[in-house]
Amino acid sequence: MHFLAPLLSVGGLTLASALVAPHDARPATSLSKGFNLVVNVTDLSRDFSPSVHGKYLDSIHISAGDSLLGTGDDKKSARIFYVNGSAVDFHFGLTTVVSDTATPPAPVSISLAQNNISKIERTVHLSSSAGNKDVGITQLPVPYSFLSPETYAICNESLSYYHGAHFLIVKQFQIGLQTLKGIPDNCVPVRLFPECTKLNDLPKDSYSSHEFTYETSCYDRVADIDWTKYPSL
Repeated sequence: MHFLAPLLSVGGLTLASALVAPHDARPATSLSKGFNLVVNVTDLSRDFSPSVHGKYLDSIHISAGDSLLGTGDDKKSARIFYVNGSAVDFHFGLTTVVSDTATPPAPVSISLAQNNISKIERTVHLSSSAGNKDVGITQLPVPYSFLSPETYAICNESLSYYHGAHFLIVKQFQIGLQTLKGIPDNCVPVRLFPECTKLNDLPKDSYSSHEFTYETSCYDRVADIDWTKYPSL
């Protein structure tokens, strides 16, 4: 199977001007208000054993109102995400990627926390804060739908909240014109694809709101896509 290599990105927009592809040169997408995020390993030589390819993202609680994004066991436990904002917000990259948590449901957004040691490394959180407006799902003329800004990686790290136990968490690397060698050895470079799913219903006492949920391009089932049929990025 062919795995799509990550493309370079700047801010919330990928270098898309040269990436226009005809409709038959990219896998079919659907529109959905809800989606899961699925891991696609872009460098098999760096994959973990057991592999993280095809894993769904879930959350790892670390404090009140704050979790890390990490890999889950299967789709049943996968976190449901949605893009919050209007069509104008989406066009200008001003939306946020949100998920609902707790009882009654409250919104948490994907946010990128700068590493204190590395200038290019950011840890991906699900936080009760406003979230990063440079995080979103790519749109045309980028031929494929995936979470931006790249490059993302799954990293094997110990968490002090769990007394040093190791977890597979998501990080984002601002590698610019560098190669994937800028990503440390304990991390696997990946691309995160949206897989369509039903957006969760909200009870009347919910703190969350789906009023401004934006319908997003996603794939019906990421695992069924034969990437050998499509040009790589």
